[in-house]
Amino acid sequence: MSLGFDAGTYNLVVARRDENKKIVYKKEVNAFIEMPIENRFVFNMMKKAGVPLIERPDAGVAYALGEAAVNIAYSMNQVELKRPMRAGCLNPKEKHAQQIMSIMMHSLLEKAEVNGEVMYYSVPANAINEETDIDYHSKIVEAVFKGFEDDKGNKVDPHPINEGLALIYAELKSKAYTGLGISMGAGMVNICFAKFGAPIFQFSIVNSGDWIDRMAAKATGESPTFINQEKIKLDLTKDSESLVQRAIKTQYEIMIQKTITEIKKGLEKLDNKARSTDHAIDIVVAGGTSLPNGFDKLFTETVTKSHLPIEIGQIIRPADPLYSVARGCLEAAEASME
Repeated sequence: MSLGFDAGTYNLVVARRDENKKIVYKKEVNAFIEMPIENRFVFNMMKKAGVPLIERPDAGVAYALGEAAVNIAYSMNQVELKRPMRAGCLNPKEKHAQQIMSIMMHSLLEKAEVNGEVMYYSVPANAINEETDIDYHSKIVEAVFKGFEDDKGNKVDPHPINEGLALIYAELKSKAYTGLGISMGAGMVNICFAKFGAPIFQFSIVNSGDWIDRMAAKATGESPTFINQEKIKLDLTKDSESLVQRAIKTQYEIMIQKTITEIKKGLEKLDNKARSTDHAIDIVVAGGTSLPNGFDKLFTETVTKSHLPIEIGQIIRPADPLYSVARGCLEAAEASME
């Protein structure tokens, strides 16, 4: 038995197979809010409603976790939504980030089918436009998973895999796991080019969903949390009369253009490595930031106009872009056991 885990900046997704060999997923939002616990009535009502909570009596605060935290922050503008991860890595500004993330990840794992169950988890590549320490982040996440133990005493055996490579494992089996994987999450865009499942090069760009939220919030005077929820309604094929929707669409256009520009620069720097194949390269693009209707059309148009230094084949956006990385992690875990 094995499992895959997408340890994303905004979404945490675990993938495993059921008794019929069908892949099933569990998802949670990697976010929390901090609130005083002096009002015991509100705190107890939230607890009874099943809101995941961490109580810190010594500090007089409690943390509400996951999707429930997002809903509370969305409905109450004065409440700040906080994140254990920023730009693909553990958030250094949140002192309890590791503890909170550990609780959420362990809860999502729930159990290990056997002691030492093999698990592959996603990690980003170091960014080319901002200083990042992926090795440190990967070790922290590894420690979180090694600290997991279910009620039967079973543990998992965690291994990191690049997020972009996981996409290639998930979507390019028919192309001998050769192509370009682009995972557009909340904190980063992760890019990996692989041949026959072996990474040739990989890098990331700190410029993705959270950037859209911040910039659209700045343009409209709304909170980033409000913008994040409004993105769910976005249709990139239509012009909207709403100021917020127009701002989000404009920031999407800017973000995609900046991303393709950075990818072009990265490919040009890699020179011959990027040209080390004799046929057109398929691109898989997935992740939460790719969810809006029309994203694939806008992305394809931008790629076509940008004249990348490699021949582009098919551009693929999976039917389930939020789960592709977790599925690729599971595929990697299963392949390691063959």
